[in-house]
Amino acid sequence: MAAVLVEEAVGPRTWLGESPRWDGVAWWWVDASVGDVWTRTLGEDAVCVWRTGRRTSLVQPEASGGVVVAVGQELYVLGRRDDGAWGQGRRWCGLGLGDGWLVNDGVADSRGRLWIGSIAPDRRPLDGGLLRVEPDGTVGQAASGFTLTNGMAFSADEQYLFHVDTFERAIWAHRVDLDIGEVFGREAFVDFTADDGMPDGLAIDADGGVWVAMYGSGEARRYTPTGSLDFVVVVDPAQCTSIALGGPDSRDVLITTAREGYGEERSTAEPLAGRLYQARSPYPGLATATVAVQKDVAVEKKRRM
Repeated sequence: MAAVLVEEAVGPRTWLGESPRWDGVAWWWVDASVGDVWTRTLGEDAVCVWRTGRRTSLVQPEASGGVVVAVGQELYVLGRRDDGAWGQGRRWCGLGLGDGWLVNDGVADSRGRLWIGSIAPDRRPLDGGLLRVEPDGTVGQAASGFTLTNGMAFSADEQYLFHVDTFERAIWAHRVDLDIGEVFGREAFVDFTADDGMPDGLAIDADGGVWVAMYGSGEARRYTPTGSLDFVVVVDPAQCTSIALGGPDSRDVLITTAREGYGEERSTAEPLAGRLYQARSPYPGLATATVAVQKDVAVEKKRRM
């Protein structure tokens, strides 16, 4: 097993960095707890393009060149104005989950759908699910029986959806048929112990390796397609939250971290917590799929369960 220590942090400091994405030109991520949406084009400084003021759990590139952003229980499309500046988000659809429910991380598929996880009120065990959002904004539940749904990524052939349940300390491999948008069962890919930390964000490389950010251990790990640990990126902050592969040659690794739950004293004592870390991967990543939002759909809530 190979290990790399990354000591230099990049980018602005967040409270809860999450959902890093590469759109082919720039990196995106969110500060989930305060609702800031950030982007950084290579060679330029990071820019906060939208301050939602609400819990913001996901940013995902959109087919027309913008991004889809999950704010509370609603999905928005953020695009550029005629002058080239980023505008305010336009509501796409609501997820209709009811009081106390949360949504978390997600992923797009090659058909333009968005898959996103739901978390039950009070994080009730095994009541969360996987939601499937069609390009027209119709929402359906694809799977259930999870506690804290987190990172997701499709295999290169899109036969499997890999998905983290943080509180159950597991990465699941779901068999999927994207022609009909259905999930058919699941099997455990990796189970973790308390000593490992808690699995959080997820990415998959072109060789089938599964990367996972480990919250509590200061690591981003790569597992082979057979589930063996073979590469580790170590950073200073313990709270690694998510991971993405991208950059010009698809071999840059971007890791988000957090200082969530830190008091003022600890936040001051650990100034790198909440920063971004960048490393190099021995394996290239996969192209980031985009959400294909239908521009003429009504923004009224649609739901099919």
